[in-house]
Amino acid sequence: MNDESLNIEDLLGNDSFISWVLQNKDALWWEEFIRSNPDKREVVEKASKIVLELRQAEQEVIPVIDEQKLWQRIESSAENREEPVSPRPVRKRFITFLAAACVAVVAAFAIFQAMHADQKRVTYKELLTHAKVENQLLEKENRGAAPMEVRLEDGTVITLGKNSRLSYPTRFQKHKREVFLSGEAFFDVTKDPARPFLVYANETVTKVLGTSFEIRAFENSQAVTVHVRTGRVSVYKQSRIQMDDPETTGLLLLPNQKGTFNRDSETLVKNLVQEPLPIAPITDAKKFRFDEVPVTEVFAEIEKIYGVQILCDHELLAQCIISTTVRNESLYDNLDVICRTIGGTYKEIDAQIVIDSKGCF
Repeated sequence: MNDESLNIEDLLGNDSFISWVLQNKDALWWEEFIRSNPDKREVVEKASKIVLELRQAEQEVIPVIDEQKLWQRIESSAENREEPVSPRPVRKRFITFLAAACVAVVAAFAIFQAMHADQKRVTYKELLTHAKVENQLLEKENRGAAPMEVRLEDGTVITLGKNSRLSYPTRFQKHKREVFLSGEAFFDVTKDPARPFLVYANETVTKVLGTSFEIRAFENSQAVTVHVRTGRVSVYKQSRIQMDDPETTGLLLLPNQKGTFNRDSETLVKNLVQEPLPIAPITDAKKFRFDEVPVTEVFAEIEKIYGVQILCDHELLAQCIISTTVRNESLYDNLDVICRTIGGTYKEIDAQIVIDSKGCF
C-alpha cells in the first residue's frame, strides 16, 4: 500500500481494511498504521464511516435509495470542511469533492456487495467447478431415507446422509486426498500421514490425517458444523482471496468437540458436542469402579475416557474421597452423579469442563 497517495477508494478496495472495520481483524496493524501516518487519520475515518453505513444499509430492508438525502449528506460533508477561500475555487473544489464522493460511494457499494453478498457464500457447484480443473470426479447422491455408504480407493468409508451429495476422484493425488460435500456425512478416514484428507463443504475446509468425524453443511443452512468422534481435525474458513496459510486462523478439534461456522457472521467457534460419549465404549469387563479415592483421581480418569479436559482446584478437592462407577453414558450423566456427591457444579467453557466446589470437610 502506497501511504503517500492513499485515498478513500484505496481503503474501500482493501480486504484487510474492511475486515478491520467490520470484524476488528488485523487491529494491531491498522492501529500502528494510523500512529505512523497521523495525516491519514481523516481518510481512514471517512472510509470507515462509509463501510459501516453500507453494512447498516445492507441489513435494513430499504426498497429504494433516497437519492435526495444522499446528495444532501454529501453536500453537507463538503460544506463542513474547513477550507478557504474565494467563491470560484471553493465551488471548483466542491464539485471535485462531490465527484470523488460519488465515485467512492458507488465503488464502496459495489465492492461491499461483491464481498459480503455474492462472494460471502461458496456453493457446492462452485467447489466442483474449480476441482474439476485438476481431477475427474465421481458423485454419489443419497435421495433415500436410509444412510448410504461410500467406500473410497484408500479405504476411507463415508456414510452419506439423506439429501446429501459427495464428489470425489477415482484415485487421489500423491500428496493429498480431497472430497467435496453438500449435506451431512460421517467420515471414517484411513490414516495416511503423507496425504492429508481434506473435506470441502460450503465455506469450510476440514483437514485430517486419519480419524472419524461428522460434518453437516447443507447449502441453504446458516451454519456448518463438524463433530469429532476420534482423533483430531482442523477446521478453517476457505476464501477466494487465498491467505498464506488459512489453517492458522482455524480451530483444532479433539474428540467430543465440535466446530460451528456461522455463514452470516463468518465466525468459527468451538464447543463440546451435545452428548459427549466415551472415546472407546466401556464394556462390562472394563467398568471403571472407584472405591474411596480422591475425586481428583476420578476426574483424571474421566479426562482419558472422554478426551475432555476437566479443570478444578486440585488442592481443594484432594480431601473429597468418593466411591463411584463411571458408566458407558454421556459425560454429563457421570458428572451429575459426581458433583451431587461432592456438593459441586460444573459448566462448559471453551470446550472444557470447569468444576465449581467449595471442597469436602
